[in-house]
Parts: sequence; C-alpha cells; structure tokens
Amino acid sequence: QDRRAPTVPPAKRRLHPRPRRDMSSAGQQAASGSAPVTTRLKGSKQMPTAGWIDVPVCEALLTKDIKVLTSVDGSPNSMVALKYITDGLLQQDRRAFVRVLHVYDESKKYLPPECTRDRLKLAVESLLTSSVSSKRYQLAWVRKHAPGSTGQQINEAIDSLPADFACMGFFGLKGTKRDITMLGATLRTNVADVLNRGNSCSLICIKDEDPELLPIRTKKAVFVVSVSLNKSSTKAFLDALRLSKPGDEIHVIYVKSYLEREDSDYTAQVRLKYEGFFESFRDPGQAVFSRYHDRLTKFELIAKGRRETIAQAVVRYADEVEADFLVVGANSADR
Repeated sequence: QDRRAPTVPPAKRRLHPRPRRDMSSAGQQAASGSAPVTTRLKGSKQMPTAGWIDVPVCEALLTKDIKVLTSVDGSPNSMVALKYITDGLLQQDRRAFVRVLHVYDESKKYLPPECTRDRLKLAVESLLTSSVSSKRYQLAWVRKHAPGSTGQQINEAIDSLPADFACMGFFGLKGTKRDITMLGATLRTNVADVLNRGNSCSLICIKDEDPELLPIRTKKAVFVVSVSLNKSSTKAFLDALRLSKPGDEIHVIYVKSYLEREDSDYTAQVRLKYEGFFESFRDPGQAVFSRYHDRLTKFELIAKGRRETIAQAVVRYADEVEADFLVVGANSADR
C-alpha cells in the first residue's frame, strides 16, 4: 500500500459455519454470502460463491483485541511502520498490544550506528514508553539463526504471539528489490516470506519513509479494499474496519471485465453482499456492526481498461481517491 500496504491476509483462519444470530436479512446475507451458494454468470456455467464468513465469526473478529507483531531493522520504512502502530493504532484502540521484534546479526559490523542492536533497542523503547503503558508492548531482540532465516523467525514470532497483524517496512536497509515474485520464488524477502507462510495473520506493509505522511490521530485515512466473492477479500474488508477510526473512508471496489456492459449475476452478488454490510452498520440493533456507523463507506464497480490488469485498475482507482491503504486478500483460492 503506497498507501501503506496491503492489509494482506494470507490464508485466513480456517472458518467454519456456526449458527447465525438474528440480524437484518440484508446484513446477514452480506456477512455470510449465503445468497445463493452457487450463482450463474451470464453465458457461463454455474460456479461456487463459497467465499463467505458466518456472522458470529465476523463479530468475533471485529471484537477481538488486536495483537500486532512489528519487525524493525532501523531502516526508515520499518521505523515509520513502528510509528504507525505506536502513534496510530495503539492510540485509537486502547486494548491493542504490540510486540516489537528485531533479528540481529552480530557479524554485520558495517551497520550505521542507529541500526546496531543496542542503539536500536534504546530508540524503540524510548518511542514506546512515550506513547503507551508498559503493559501494552513487549520487546523481542533475538539472534539471527542462519543466513536467510530472518523471514522464518518473523513467522515464528507471529505464531507465538499469536498476532492478528504483522507490520513491516516494504524494504529494509538493503533498499528496493528489482525482481520480486511475491507468491512464487525468484527473490527472497522477509515480506514475501510472511505472505508465503499462509498463517492467520494479515500483513500491513508500509512504503512511506516520512511519518508526517501517516494518516494518524486527526488525519483521515482512506482505505481502498479490492473484493470479490471469496473469504480472503471478505477478511480484507473486516481488517480495514478493524484498522479504521471514526471519520475514515472505506472504498470497497470490484473490478469487472472490460467486456461486461451489464452487471453479471456474479457482480450483482458482490454488490448485494457489501451493501448488506453497509446497511448493518446503520442498524442500531446490530451491537457489533453498528459500531462502524461513523465510517464513510461506499461500493464502487470499476471497469477494467483495455489491456489493463485488475491490479492496475485497483491502483488507478486508489490514485484517483488519494488512498492511504490498499487492502487486498492474498489468498483468493481460500487454501
């Protein structure tokens, strides 16, 4: 997210159906995606739309205390990522907790002084103590196991917390990478390792190097959530809600085919699902969903341009609305 990162939810919780609670038919249908289990695209075979998360599970996610694992190495990106957590998330959610992880390598004698183990720990602890109570954070400075093991150690820290979100800089001290295959191979990066792990933790990836650009405190944040009918994008939408604060904008977008002149049945179901969510926010009878009535939400259908990919269409829309966060599901196959 240039826009600080995809809130990226790899392999979200293995969610199982539970008995639904009473709620408006539109809101219930939206959360569960229960209408219908299969749908027919115009001119195509029937296909499943099993990308639903049951109402009690949605409510459990939205009311769960947030735990964050933030990995730092002293680079500008990682320190801005930490700033987003300490001055943003921890301030707007008084029950949130953060564990700050630093994987150090004592053989790296060439590091800038501010990135050495002890200096970095002092700087991080100073930032945390000035922001929150000592009960709401923990420092974890651990030795690097072996070359290339940092990503694995970050994943182990995510599992041990266990973390709902991991917050990282887009790149570290080595700078930008030219060739990255995020869910395949080519270049090994810590961000790719976290995404490839397929755990129950969503990734917040910060690209900004200046903390003044962060949408924290009184500055409104704009979230753009790319959705379809799968669990991963539903979880991405719930993540955007959890990270948002009153007054923030949440744009839910679906990119339709370049050749789709009229809404297909699939497109209609996506619209129905999220408009049902929005309706439940305005329903005072919904104890959990109504907490988000003060977010500015909208659903937009985006037509893909000729020779334009879905990703390019999402970025184009995000640029138009000056989005702070791009939120996408990293596991559309629901593995």
